[in-house]
Amino acid sequence: MKIFQLICNLIIRRSMPDLFTYYEGELKDFIAEALITKDTLLKRVISTATESLVNDLQDMGITIDETYRHTLDNSAVRHAIKSHGSPKEVLRGQIPITDDDLMRIPEIVSSYEALTTEKNKRGQDVIIYTKTMDDGITFYVEEIRLGRHELAASTMYKRKKDDSPTLID
Repeated sequence: MKIFQLICNLIIRRSMPDLFTYYEGELKDFIAEALITKDTLLKRVISTATESLVNDLQDMGITIDETYRHTLDNSAVRHAIKSHGSPKEVLRGQIPITDDDLMRIPEIVSSYEALTTEKNKRGQDVIIYTKTMDDGITFYVEEIRLGRHELAASTMYKRKKDDSPTLID
């Protein structure tokens, strides 16, 4: 039965058109392109999962390995900027996300200070990374996509520290 499922999956994958295109350029260029590209799905690999992430998730009951890749797609970039990048974030006690914050994703996933997991609306496991930066506390959220071995960006937001400046300041 398992062999039959593998063969069916292979046939389906070969008959389906590519659902996305991997972006090969620099992260900064990808972010700029992601903000304007709406008709196709662009995806960029940020890095592979670190051994410490694999171990931390294992301690939380989630099993992945070093073949999992952190990915960012244009939909996630647009969501983060549209939902968490406006001056309205100040009213929520948050700091608006900028392109520069998105550029720090590799740093966040490689040297997070705290890590939590929960389920999203679809029941998928998500990882929430927390890292204190000079301008506030950044929260970066990824979905765990088992089939593609991806840790896919979902959203990002920042909260001010006690001494963080805001747009009102």
